[in-house]
Amino acid sequence: MSPKTFIALSVATAIAVAAAAFAVTRDRGFTPVAGAGEIMFPGLIDRVNDVASMVVELPSGRIAIEHGKNGWTVKENDDYPARAVKVRQVILALAQLKLLEPKTRSKDKFSKLELQDPDVKGASSKRVKLFDGAGKPMADVILGRRRQTLPGTTLGGVYLRRPGDDQTWLAAGGPDVTDERRDWLERKIIDIDGTRVKKVVIRHPDGETVTISRPTPETKDFVLENIPAGKKLISQPGVNYVGEALGNLLLDDVRKSADSFDAQATVTAGIATFDGLTVQVLVSKRDGKHWIRLDASVADAEAKTKDGKPVADEAKEIIARTGGWTYQISDYAASNLTKRYQNLVEDKKSGS
Repeated sequence: MSPKTFIALSVATAIAVAAAAFAVTRDRGFTPVAGAGEIMFPGLIDRVNDVASMVVELPSGRIAIEHGKNGWTVKENDDYPARAVKVRQVILALAQLKLLEPKTRSKDKFSKLELQDPDVKGASSKRVKLFDGAGKPMADVILGRRRQTLPGTTLGGVYLRRPGDDQTWLAAGGPDVTDERRDWLERKIIDIDGTRVKKVVIRHPDGETVTISRPTPETKDFVLENIPAGKKLISQPGVNYVGEALGNLLLDDVRKSADSFDAQATVTAGIATFDGLTVQVLVSKRDGKHWIRLDASVADAEAKTKDGKPVADEAKEIIARTGGWTYQISDYAASNLTKRYQNLVEDKKSGS
């Protein structure tokens, strides 16, 4: 996001925030006090592009996000790419925070506003810190419970306080700081549209092989090959879901690892497209969670996708982006890459 875009967005938000501040004091009859109506971090809006790192402290742990030559990355995930849009939105929202009215200073009431220190047992608060390239603090705030509506604005607000200060505030605006680590990561692993897929071959360590295929790109449904005698499909969608397994595949977690997958406990899924791309996915279940690794290759170096992109370039991009990473995916996503016949067929009923 360019500096001009940041500034343009801030102007519109500032108008709404100012209206909220006026409405709150007018409707409740408050006399302005020191700090009320002020931007919490003066000057930050002019330096949003100087932010070089962000630290989010949650009851569940710490998330450090840094900006470097590869863009925004998450330190705790071996510097895997962060969701840049979210990071920028949080920075901008912090820069636009405006204090509306002071609230309690009683520590025994902090829990009601979710403004305890994040490391306190049972806390629900979130602390966010911003730093510039020299490591100098640019913002530091504890965020608590949100207010979905405020008089005079559609922005809503948030309860907050400065670390080390017992004074709590209701502020207009506020960033969306989630406590799910995966929400800070660039979650999309790969996106192969099911309409491109020609064949999927799933090989299990015990030798069972499940194959689905389509004769042409125009064919709607995949065919399950070699259905055992006396069996029939449970449902056609169940087979089609296998062909769509790499469509917008998202991660739940990610890490760098040089460990090899144990062949005796790994399912291999090979997905081939009509335009010559083959993606191999290794799937292993560890500690109740499914982890995968990807590789890609091409059958024809001259092949192109329907939009003219060289398939070889696509394969190289997949390898460059996913190589060396091990991804945790949801049980549902893993189920479509590890199907067995028993998951896809059932006994034929008499006379059917």
